[in-house]
Amino acid sequence: MVSGIIRLPGSGTQTFDLYDSLEFYTQLEKAKWSFSIVKDGKDNPYLPYGTVKKIILGNDLAYPSEIEVKVKFSMTEGMVPSNFSSGDIILARALELDDRSEKVGPGLYKNGTVFNPAGLQTQLDSVKAKLADLKSAITEKSNINVDVTAAQAKYQAASDALDTATTKITSSPSEVNNYLTTATNNINDASAALDQAWADQSIKKAEAMINSVNGLINEFKVNRSLKESDTRLVPIINKYDLAARTLSSAKNLFDQNSYNAVRSDAAQSLGYANEAWNLSLTLKGELDQGFSLPNLGAFLPFLVVVAVVLIIAGVIIYRKKTQWDELG
Repeated sequence: MVSGIIRLPGSGTQTFDLYDSLEFYTQLEKAKWSFSIVKDGKDNPYLPYGTVKKIILGNDLAYPSEIEVKVKFSMTEGMVPSNFSSGDIILARALELDDRSEKVGPGLYKNGTVFNPAGLQTQLDSVKAKLADLKSAITEKSNINVDVTAAQAKYQAASDALDTATTKITSSPSEVNNYLTTATNNINDASAALDQAWADQSIKKAEAMINSVNGLINEFKVNRSLKESDTRLVPIINKYDLAARTLSSAKNLFDQNSYNAVRSDAAQSLGYANEAWNLSLTLKGELDQGFSLPNLGAFLPFLVVVAVVLIIAGVIIYRKKTQWDELG
């Protein structure tokens, strides 16, 4: 039941404008209204006319201003329309309307909220499906070593809210929407945190490879004495520079929360860094090969000839020495 009392403040010398009307309205079906015009404390039951809207005309409310006039009303037995699913509904509304049917003053409103258990269950199932998708995403990112700590915490908060919402559907349906909202907000926050962590990992992977390439470039310059203008080093440095510039773009996008674009630039940066790394390994292999021992097989015939010559010379020297010994 909805009931209330409207005190007429007066309109000039009268309690109500003669040409205005007082309109009562409800969204409920088969509602029963009752009214009483109270004049100086005395009730006068009133039977208004109308169907959907109940109207009290101005000539029934316009009295000299020295008379205290109030309107008592109540509405009972209203039913929610069958085509109304859930949400806010007007239980009772009272408006003063002028002769052009335009509202005068703020009016009086009494609203309610309709809870449809079947509808609430549908909403609950929908949010649970989103939570399941979130869990799959967290597992997938965890498997590729993305930090899912923040997303996992939000996931748990959403799961707890949904568990509570499930118990409230029958015991306290008016509270269900609040828990569904809490769960939805946590799911959205978890998705954002997961997206951010994934983008951050993409940056770190590219950065690690760039640092590795930079280490090899420094080795070539310092330990192998290669100049930046060396034609073997130039393509490596060019790829390194491309990787570094693209990574810088990814970091700027990260600060703007453009995580999809971050991952795209970070992947491109990693690609350039990988190319530079492979070129570096190839050059390192070539330089290392330059320090290996010579191929002795190619010089073997020459070494044999030298050995023979040395043997002959040794024999001659030995014979001469022997002759000297015999001569005393």
